[in-house]
Amino acid sequence: MKISALPLLAGSVLLLIGCDIEYGTLPEHYYDFRHGAHQWQPGFSDYPSDNADIYQLESGMRDLPTGFSGKGLYLAGMNRSDDLFMYIKKQITGLQPSTRYQLSASVRFLTNAGADCVGIGGAPGEAVYLKFGYAAAEPRQAGYYLNVDKGNQSQDGTQARVIGNVAAPELSCDGQNFASKTVSGGGNTPLQFTSNANGTIWVFIGTDSGYEGLTRLYYQELELRIVPR
Repeated sequence: MKISALPLLAGSVLLLIGCDIEYGTLPEHYYDFRHGAHQWQPGFSDYPSDNADIYQLESGMRDLPTGFSGKGLYLAGMNRSDDLFMYIKKQITGLQPSTRYQLSASVRFLTNAGADCVGIGGAPGEAVYLKFGYAAAEPRQAGYYLNVDKGNQSQDGTQARVIGNVAAPELSCDGQNFASKTVSGGGNTPLQFTSNANGTIWVFIGTDSGYEGLTRLYYQELELRIVPR
């Protein structure tokens, strides 16, 4: 099944399972990770960096798992802190300087988390919250936490919004298979920012986990909608 566009509806969440994104004219901020990372960089936060080995953190361009073709931007981590944030980030350029914008996002990814499954600390699907946000300076781990107010797990932050989770209803709970899921939206309240004086802003999208287990995701496609206010 293919869709001709991904509507980005502020204040709502759209879930499209097993769909390919097909655009007549590609949006300006559209990224197809099947053909490379497009300068999106992986990152991790909300864990003790001096004990990172036990978190099994992995990232990078990978071949997609069995049943899918091409590549994806892979992130994985074992959430031993009950708070792990796994994300990708990119500096957006070419905006009008010092201008107010509204941000929304649409992302398609592969997940191996089924719906209504039981996990330590929370469900492996519904308790792994997908959120996006912005920052004037590069998002990075500062001590333990991210240097941006992204909120915690299901909660929004001043610079981030929750738009869904990684549960795919057609999957079983054994984590052996993957399904493609698309989540789109702008959050419960609009997320607005003012661009830097040089017309830039950092944007990130990732998962804030309350599930104390291993989460594995392959990001396939991403669209940002950045609209002047």
